[in-house]
This record gives sequence, structure tokens and C-alpha cells, in this order.
Amino acid sequence: MRRFWGLGLLLLVLAACGTDQGLPAEPLRLETKLPPAYLGEPYRTDLLAAGGVRPYDYALKGGLPPGLRFAGGRIEGIPKQKGTYRFEVTVRDAALGAVTKTLALTVGDPPPPRFEQVLPPAETDAAFVWLVRLKGRATLGFSATFALADLEPDLKTLKVAPGARYLVRYRPKDRALDLDLAFARPFSGGEVFRLVLVPGKKLAPRVVPRAVFLDAKGRPFPASRKTPLKRPGAGRYHLFDLVALAQNWGQKQKGKTPLPGDLNADGRVDGGDLAVLRAAYDWADPLALQGRPPKGQDGEQQKPQPEQKQKPPVEGEGKPGGGLPH
Repeated sequence: MRRFWGLGLLLLVLAACGTDQGLPAEPLRLETKLPPAYLGEPYRTDLLAAGGVRPYDYALKGGLPPGLRFAGGRIEGIPKQKGTYRFEVTVRDAALGAVTKTLALTVGDPPPPRFEQVLPPAETDAAFVWLVRLKGRATLGFSATFALADLEPDLKTLKVAPGARYLVRYRPKDRALDLDLAFARPFSGGEVFRLVLVPGKKLAPRVVPRAVFLDAKGRPFPASRKTPLKRPGAGRYHLFDLVALAQNWGQKQKGKTPLPGDLNADGRVDGGDLAVLRAAYDWADPLALQGRPPKGQDGEQQKPQPEQKQKPPVEGEGKPGGGLPH
């Protein structure tokens, strides 16, 4: 009896160690589906083999995207060129088995952040708080238009993320809310604003956004070109000036170099500059304004402008405080 018990234990041990002792339980295979890579962003993924007899050895034949390298079954680096690249990967195991698979890796433009909205889940005719978060990549700011349909915004209730500067207006004729907002530092996600909306009738609330986002360096995400904004308005200042103002809010000029965001040339960036910005703001699509540097940068000499008293908002423009701290 004891002899049979010992033989059974030996068989269990051999079965448990099978793949490491040259007795593969499953055929060797390569289970790899490569995630997409994005231009200029760090990329890292491991090739996954299974079955066969460990350890595995990997080899790659063909060209990886420029900026990426292959070693020990891992692809990593920072891609420098867009496109779809195909190559062969071979995995060998300790039992001299081998499997070869053709893989494709696509490098594209990084997608912009996206809005995540919190709205009532059912029909309502009562006022409610509309909460909007940002998800995805970091951004320095955005120009956005929200189609509200039968919803009326109470702009006095608008609250934005701490440290953000903004301009807002409502166009009743188009049932559209325009919001341009900039952060002092790249914003990587979270609640960006909230606002009370009042239904004109009983309905299931729905808000459709269109936006141009700026990346962490203040450049429009390439994907924004697929959804251009069509907003009326013409003025001297634009979203890039709002970003400069947000980044330098509370700063004082040192030396003779103009301080970006100091629109009234008084040597500091504060509410007075925000008032100047509001009075002559261009609501046009930022993509059409690309290339126009913020005032006070690139050696542009600003002409002193008197501080202007804040005018009554037009169609809700600038409420509450047009970006002043809450």
C-alpha cells in the first residue's frame, strides 16, 4: 500500500513540473496582439508566449517603427514616425519547438482628451447640475461648444477647476454654450466644470460637445482637425492668450522683458488683464488662429492699454467673473 502511495506522489510531482522538465502540457504558441503606439509618446509592450517548455527565446525579423527597439521579447521606446509596420516574431522553447507569427504595429497621432458628462439618467423638467470631467491625456486648455437644445444654462452657477481661467458665453439663437478654458499647468483629468441647466420641457437631457484641445505643450491635438468649430466672433485676443494668462497668473514682470499674459502692460498678470481679454476676445476656431503668438511673447512689444471696467455680459459672456478665482 505504501509503495502505491509513493508511486502516485512521484507521478503528481512529474506532472506538475512537466513544462519545465521537457514534458509540455500544451503546444507552444504566441499570444500577442500589439496595442497601438502614439507619435512622441513612450511605448512598451511584452510579447506573450505560452505552452511548450520554458524558458522562451524571442527573435524579430523586419523593421520596427523608428524610435522603437526589441530585446528579450519586449518592444519599447518612443516612436518617431507614423505608419503601420509589419514584422515577424519567432519564439523558441527549451524543447527546440518554434512558432513564427506576423505582427503589425500602428503608430498614429495621440487622441485628445474627452469629456465625460454626468446628466440625469431619466426624463426630467427640473433644474439639475451638469457635471463635466476630462478623461485621457493632459491638456493645457480647450475651446468648446456645447449644443444644449432645450436646456437653458444658469451661468451664475458655473464653477470651474481651481486655478483655471475661462471665458463663457451663451448664444440663445443657436442654443449653444461656448467655453474657452486654460490651465496654469497641464491638467491630466478630473472634474473641469459644473453648471446648472434648466429644461424647457420634460426631456431626457442630452448635450453634444465639439472641442479643440491643446496638448501639454499648448499645441492643438492633430485629431482636433476632424471636428472644426464654427463660432461667430472676431477680436484681438484668442485661446493662446488665455493660456499665457493662466500660466502667468499672479506673476510680476522682472526686468524689461514683457510678461506673457500682461495685456494691459502694467507689469503683472491679474484680473485687469482678464478684463482686457474679455473685451476683445476672438471666439473663432483655435485651429484658424494657429501661428498667431500670444500677445507679449516672441519679442512683441505691447502697447499700454488702460484697464477697462467690466461691461455687462453679452449673452452671458464672462459670467461669473470671466475666469476670476471663485
